Amino acid sequence: MKDRIQRLGRVVEILRERNGASIRELAGCLKVSEMTIRRDLEELRRDNIISLIHGAAIFKTDPAQGGQQRDYHLSLEKAVSNTEKERIGKAAARMVVPGDIIIIDIGTTTEYIARYIPMGHPITALCFTMNALMEICKKNIENLIMGGGYYHSNTQLFESVETISLIQRIRATKLFLSAAGISRELGLTCANQYEVNVKQACINSSLKKILTADSRKFGRIRPAYFASLDKMDTVITDSNIEDSWVKIMEDMGITVEVV
Repeated sequence: MKDRIQRLGRVVEILRERNGASIRELAGCLKVSEMTIRRDLEELRRDNIISLIHGAAIFKTDPAQGGQQRDYHLSLEKAVSNTEKERIGKAAARMVVPGDIIIIDIGTTTEYIARYIPMGHPITALCFTMNALMEICKKNIENLIMGGGYYHSNTQLFESVETISLIQRIRATKLFLSAAGISRELGLTCANQYEVNVKQACINSSLKKILTADSRKFGRIRPAYFASLDKMDTVITDSNIEDSWVKIMEDMGITVEVV
């Protein structure tokens, strides 16, 4: 399963870099059979990520979104910029101290935060996604709160009115937030409208807002707006971030940690 997800991520990276490739080229690059590549491409086509044209594949873009991927799929995101996301997650986990009440948002980078929180840490943690829950359950932390509801398989988010109400009743010392797009003009965006109320409730219930986002997210715009960038107290990102973005955030009074 892990190999397949990594291969799908690599296929997307190749198509993005080359603006398309033939099945034979992809099979050669990845050292797998053409039949395997055909199955991979069919899965990506069903997920609206690529187009298939006469034995070749083209990465599917949407001009209204700045030429970015149309749909968000957590399993595919895990295979993209994975090293950077892990570094960001480790750095964020180091910010968690005994006595903290934390909220862990949706995403692949935030999953690493849950993974690297120390075992038996005396904290309270609220999460509402399957991937974060599976990681943090291993940690034997003092208090774990889980929001439930309708399960969205593409993001692993449990969404419900009750989850929103639960978040609104919580008061957290730190929120570890994710974003699928970060724009100076249009703020923080995500891929799905159903995420918006969850994210906004988290922001309103938290003392310190920490955005964890790899450098690919900067300059990207996704369909669902949930907050302005200046609402964040800290941004943790990777070393591929452009200096101009660091200056923009620091001018807003945001602490930027580059890892």
